Amino acid sequence: LDMARHVPLYRALLELLRAIASCTCMVPLLLPLSTENGEEEEEQSECQTSVGTLLAKMKTCVDTYTNRLRSKRENIKTGVKPDASDQEPEGLTLLVPDIQKTAEIVYAATTSLRQANQEKKLGEYSKKVAMKPKPLSVLKSLEEKYVAVMKKLQFDTFEMVSEDEDGKLGFKVNYHYMSQVKNANDANSAARARRLAQEAVTLSTSLPLSSSSSVFVRCDEERLDIMKVLITGPADTPYANGCFEFDVYFPQDYPSSPPLVNLETTGGHSVRFNPNLYNDGKVLVSVQSLILVAEPYFNEPGYERSRGTPSGTQSSREYDGNIRQATVKWAMLEQIRNPSPCFKEVIHKHFYLKRVEIMAQCEEWIADIQQYSSDKRVGRTMSHHAAALKGVGPWVGNVHATQYSRLINNISYFERHTAQLREELLKLPCPEGLDPDADDASEMCSATAGAEETLMHDQVKPSSSKELPSDFKL
Repeated sequence: LDMARHVPLYRALLELLRAIASCTCMVPLLLPLSTENGEEEEEQSECQTSVGTLLAKMKTCVDTYTNRLRSKRENIKTGVKPDASDQEPEGLTLLVPDIQKTAEIVYAATTSLRQANQEKKLGEYSKKVAMKPKPLSVLKSLEEKYVAVMKKLQFDTFEMVSEDEDGKLGFKVNYHYMSQVKNANDANSAARARRLAQEAVTLSTSLPLSSSSSVFVRCDEERLDIMKVLITGPADTPYANGCFEFDVYFPQDYPSSPPLVNLETTGGHSVRFNPNLYNDGKVLVSVQSLILVAEPYFNEPGYERSRGTPSGTQSSREYDGNIRQATVKWAMLEQIRNPSPCFKEVIHKHFYLKRVEIMAQCEEWIADIQQYSSDKRVGRTMSHHAAALKGVGPWVGNVHATQYSRLINNISYFERHTAQLREELLKLPCPEGLDPDADDASEMCSATAGAEETLMHDQVKPSSSKELPSDFKL
């Protein structure tokens, strides 16, 4: 909804909110809905969003918008002539301070009520201590826990770019479109700034969130045209549970031109995660729905016709093997060890909450590759995938039978990569407000150890020439 076109409506709503905030008995309307036990549901429900929260997010975007306009006014004072079509609407000029004032009043009223409620609860604590669990401890499913912990991390600002005394831009994080930003004309239109602010408000409440796949967004504190996005790989795909980072830039003529998007998780430009994702990061189509899919092999032009055929199925499984090992290496282990500053908290909490599932998933992937490698037609290729997934590294060209046999017999070396991932997962801190799941940690260790023991038993044994692919010769 364009604020500039509906200023009277917005002003009336803001006046209503101020009136509600001034009446003590009506302030609870500004808070999240409460359960029968009086607990606020905002942390436990993906759908619940309070009026106070929405107003606070609107104020954040408005503050960013006004800061940008303030910079433009300073440029005008230095002699830069404004565009005649770039004038700020008079109604919007009145609406911005109205939003800021209302947000402050609502925040003060809701904070006061929360403090009063907290004091009341503390007074009753001795009577209910045995009956009252921690908010997140009552959440039984992974989905509930994940949503409760990650919801507040979905949209936020982060200082990515700064400006020195001479007006020169400097980036505090790696950003693919750094040169475009520096070379762009700073005469941004107010209409473009308003459009970006409105879309930021929409993003803050409409991003998909679930334990199977989620989207997280960070925009610069003063420039909404500079964004970073983190997408967690969808379940039942070769990308499952991996963290994929994208840089997003809205060009000067946006919305006439679409935003620019670049994949940053490419293993130093060494991995092409999908036919529609080049290893230089260029994104061709919608990421979550069309790229991070269950059978990415068939995204390659012309390959769709082979779907359902024996050769197509074989090629797809080989392709999935490559993607799986790249996901483990670059979208899991590397993300844990070297997380993006913008998403450090998101990445650590994501992997903490899903650590048991991730280890089970990795062992399932390895078992699948091991089983498929028994097919003599694809033994060499798929055994390479198993080796890479365990941390051996790239396999280039044809490999001698002795090298193949050495890889099969040296499976303990391959397991080190998975062991490293397990160690990193166990070191992750427990999210605030969530009880450490000692049982989950024990389950992860025992399950992984059992899987590794099975792999050792199956693979570390002398290989006879009958077990080698038919095209190998000793």
